[in-house]
Amino acid sequence: MTDLTFAPVDIDGVLQIIPPTAPAVPLVFDSPHSGLVIPDFERIVPDELVRIAADTYVDDLFGFAPSIGAPLLIAHFPRSFLDLNRSLKDVDLEMVEGEWPHPVRDSASARRGMGLTWRYAWGDTPMYGRKFTAKELEDRIDTYWRPYHREIVRLLDETYAAFGKVYHVNCHSMPAVGHVLSPDPAGTVRKDVVVGDYDGQASEPDFVRLVVETLEAFGYSVSLNIPFRGAELVSAYSAPARNRHSIQIELNRKLYMDEVSREKTAGYGELKANLAKLGHVMRDYVTGKA
Repeated sequence: MTDLTFAPVDIDGVLQIIPPTAPAVPLVFDSPHSGLVIPDFERIVPDELVRIAADTYVDDLFGFAPSIGAPLLIAHFPRSFLDLNRSLKDVDLEMVEGEWPHPVRDSASARRGMGLTWRYAWGDTPMYGRKFTAKELEDRIDTYWRPYHREIVRLLDETYAAFGKVYHVNCHSMPAVGHVLSPDPAGTVRKDVVVGDYDGQASEPDFVRLVVETLEAFGYSVSLNIPFRGAELVSAYSAPARNRHSIQIELNRKLYMDEVSREKTAGYGELKANLAKLGHVMRDYVTGKA
């Protein structure tokens, strides 16, 4: 047993860390896209369009994490306001007035309008009526992106220091069908769950295989890396050769909610119970009990 402990953290409007309620294990969970608290920012769309892309309920669906000894990091704000699963280089230059004084890269996400800040609220509906100044975007990054990434790095590093290994589970949801903003063609019918390991680069294969096979044993259809292999939060902080492993889990929203009303459906309880069982399987694996 380790004496690793995490204090609860709550930065109003930005993030929350729920610490373990059981003895710590080398697992860290985060939900970067489930936030629904809309910051005060200038836009030309109503609140429902700001929130439409959110991973609604994912923080609750993975809320078992503290009970198995893992901290859970949650973002409070919507992903379309600022996407934590993007690199700081994924800036959409079409949204910036004048010169952006920081490095950028050719970003497929930014080209689709889903870069660090979203060009569209949803579909082809613009989020903004004007471009950002560089200072406005820098302030948004400093207030929202940097604190979240600072905390996920801290959780991963402290867990790794305590155990010599860490397994990071990055938690998401996805629409049942591909759309114009997604990497798969619009109209693509998706599996129940997509597990991403950055095309084999972010985690040891046995951990990935365990997650896939456990989900399949529950009766879910599972895809590996298609259409989502993981993004910044999986790729930036993983290093399997040094026993730092990250995976992304995408849940099909049709399993647990009405995508129009955003209300929970009858399948919510079953999915939540199965995810808790998956959590116990993960815990046993990372502690050597599997």
